[in-house]
Amino acid sequence: MINKIKTFLNNNAIFKYILLFGVLAILGHSYILYRYFKDGIIFTGPNDGIEQMLPIQMYLYEHWTHGTFFYSTDLGLGGDMFMDLSYYFSTNILFIINVIFVWIGSFIFHFDTDHMLFWAQNAIIISIVKSFLIMSFTYLYVKKIGLNRTASIVAAFLFAVSPIYFRFTVYWPFFSDVFMLLPLLLFSIERFLKDKKIGMFILIVALTFINNFYFAYYQFLTGLIYFFYRFIFQHKADIVPRMQQLKLLVVASILGIGSSLFIFFHSAHSFIGNNRAIYNGTIPLLSNFNKHDNIFYDNYLIVVLFIAIQALLTIKLYKHYYYRLFSIFTIILMIASFLPYVDSIFNGFSAPQKRWHYLLTFFSSGLIASYVYYFKSISIKQYIITAIPGIVVIFSSYYITKDYVSWIWMVPILFIIGLLVLTIKRFTRLITLVFATMILLTSFIVSKDHSKNQIYHDDHERRANKFFIQASTFDSGLQRSHVSHLNQQLNPDERLGWRVLTQDNTPMYQHFKGLSLYSSIFDGGLNQYLFEDVKVNLQNESLSRYSDMQDRSNLYSLWSTKYIMKKSYQKSSPANFKLIQDDGKYQILENEQPLPAVKVTDQYYDAHDIDNPLDLEHAMIKGVVTTDKDKVNTEINKAPNLLNQTTITTRDADYKDDMLTVPRNGDGLTIQLPKKLTNQYQDLYLMLHLERELPQSNFTIQVNDYPNNRLFQDSKYRMNQDDLLYRVPVPKDGKIFISLTNGKYKLELQGLYGENYQTLKQAHKEKRYTYHETNGKINISLKEHKKGTAVINIPYREGLKAKVDGKDKAIHKVNHIMTGIDVDQQDKDIEITYQPPYFKTMILVSIVSIILSIVFTRKVNSKQQT
Repeated sequence: MINKIKTFLNNNAIFKYILLFGVLAILGHSYILYRYFKDGIIFTGPNDGIEQMLPIQMYLYEHWTHGTFFYSTDLGLGGDMFMDLSYYFSTNILFIINVIFVWIGSFIFHFDTDHMLFWAQNAIIISIVKSFLIMSFTYLYVKKIGLNRTASIVAAFLFAVSPIYFRFTVYWPFFSDVFMLLPLLLFSIERFLKDKKIGMFILIVALTFINNFYFAYYQFLTGLIYFFYRFIFQHKADIVPRMQQLKLLVVASILGIGSSLFIFFHSAHSFIGNNRAIYNGTIPLLSNFNKHDNIFYDNYLIVVLFIAIQALLTIKLYKHYYYRLFSIFTIILMIASFLPYVDSIFNGFSAPQKRWHYLLTFFSSGLIASYVYYFKSISIKQYIITAIPGIVVIFSSYYITKDYVSWIWMVPILFIIGLLVLTIKRFTRLITLVFATMILLTSFIVSKDHSKNQIYHDDHERRANKFFIQASTFDSGLQRSHVSHLNQQLNPDERLGWRVLTQDNTPMYQHFKGLSLYSSIFDGGLNQYLFEDVKVNLQNESLSRYSDMQDRSNLYSLWSTKYIMKKSYQKSSPANFKLIQDDGKYQILENEQPLPAVKVTDQYYDAHDIDNPLDLEHAMIKGVVTTDKDKVNTEINKAPNLLNQTTITTRDADYKDDMLTVPRNGDGLTIQLPKKLTNQYQDLYLMLHLERELPQSNFTIQVNDYPNNRLFQDSKYRMNQDDLLYRVPVPKDGKIFISLTNGKYKLELQGLYGENYQTLKQAHKEKRYTYHETNGKINISLKEHKKGTAVINIPYREGLKAKVDGKDKAIHKVNHIMTGIDVDQQDKDIEITYQPPYFKTMILVSIVSIILSIVFTRKVNSKQQT
């Protein structure tokens, strides 16, 4: 039997490597598997992992398998999942394949895909598969450049089971897709230069731009730099003349990008239209050179094996072309790791982000593999001399930081084994294989220690586990029971305001139409509406979230929020909601002043004539806000600024010329309201401009019971939102306390506006329509109405199309973000559909590009054969 297996493996080389890399991938994940089965620790981060990655995967799977691929009103307030989630998984090739397999497998194995635990388990399997693919593709590249099988396996394993791979995958799994695409890109370049075969390069470019637009930029920079190195320093095996290299690769790149446009165009469009705040922070010239910058020891991001230092110092081997290439790239990237400007360049000249360090891992892995390949040509003296600096770096790092790692003992062990390889003249192949195996073992232990110390830290173990993601802190059976009951009470056009603690993607995994979203990219129009027009002020400042409408009753009603659910201990509630259920853990409140999701109005307000959020809310309730000057027929009754009727005093603080100095936490200002105002209004909208002076730090401004946590000036995630609004329920004692973290601030009180909710209470509440939404199509049947504009509270997007009684009708953006359709008195049926802008055009361009790519590839190949 054993002989038959050996014969089969010898005759099936491909299967042999599939088996080898499969086993290595599983072994590389053995610590991950051990912690999952022993302790229930999941291979998904406690922040972005379980709050974004898993919910988004579940959301996409659920919608795709039910036939919805583009616009959906339950993506936060509504959006295009294809475009808005392209940064994550909606265009991710591996995830799409994964969805297909899960969908097919569900018919056989009945997977529980609507619970987070399934997707947490799926993440481990996909990581193993990805690691297998990374090894396979890296092996192809390293073999292509002339190294033997042993060295190629070393490079493949070091790259695929590196600390940075696990860090990327546990927190942002789509990041680590670049580990597969990088060796494929470089392989395709080498294949072209040596064999003059261009087809694979076009294919890899197309797949790269399809898979993720963000890392396509990384690939573009890497491929360009790599090619120019190969262009300047030619290899003896290159057969394509220099100028021909340029011409053919430029054409091939254009064809590859053109072939991807049916997806890449829309992904890039979503990013450009995101309207995120521009980073204005200061970028230092050099890093801080603290222990987190030590890339050779227990770094939080990357650990370059100490053998790379020895390889870099073995100058004798620089005579070999690819050894020299790997050394030069490794040295440059090591230096770049201390330059924050490089982090900014790779992040599109924005906030510095350390996401390019996988390149350092790749080229240092190639360097170590080359070192193994040429190892026997090194003299013992040279080996000992070059080993000393690496040993000194590792042990001095331990001495300085006192951070113990178990692999530190592999340094002398590996040194001794290397010395034996150079000393013993017999069994050369076997002992070299032992040396290579020990390098793999060292790499595994480094990654295991890194996972233990830098990934599976206390917070990860506390929150990223099987218990947590099925508990009340994230997703409990009781929560789902309440949500299921409320879903039965909700019409398709109504929403439920609920999130578990700060889990803004709760609607995604508890399956309801909510109001919150946590995503690095969402439509810029929605961003503008929420944070600039109506000035929603999130309790915790964040570029990537929106939620809960700041307990503003008008906004809840404008977005058809019928119910709010919250923890029983949470005190804050919006006006006009009554408690209908309290089981001691959760409270359910019902909106007493709901507004219809669809209304027909002929009252038009000028968007440019409205200068504060309360007036905007009133205008949207009474009629419709438009930028079409020809339609405007109504003037807004502006709310008076009440600030000059109040008395403003300091509390153990100094306030002069809009500069506020707060000596102790909690000091600040007090605004005293006169009695007549406290009797006249339910809520107050306080507007102010606030900037923290030096020194920079996060801070909190608390207005009565609303603590608002703000980020420091240079934070990558700061919104640059300094004009802030606070909804303040009118206090019984008439006092508004503005309390701040100690420090110095520029504080300008801009306005105080009172809300008695008469506008909301007097608004028409009757639903004069029926509403149905299926697979991205919305059908509305209007009852008796007047001529005007049908306002539908779904976010307007370019690509929305409408038919009224079967005839095409233009759609307009109204109320800054909502959808408006002009209707006549006799119009009844409205059908709204969506297709990403230029969708068919981009498909046509891609088809033409694919055809041209085939023709171009055959022409280039035929010339080579000739």
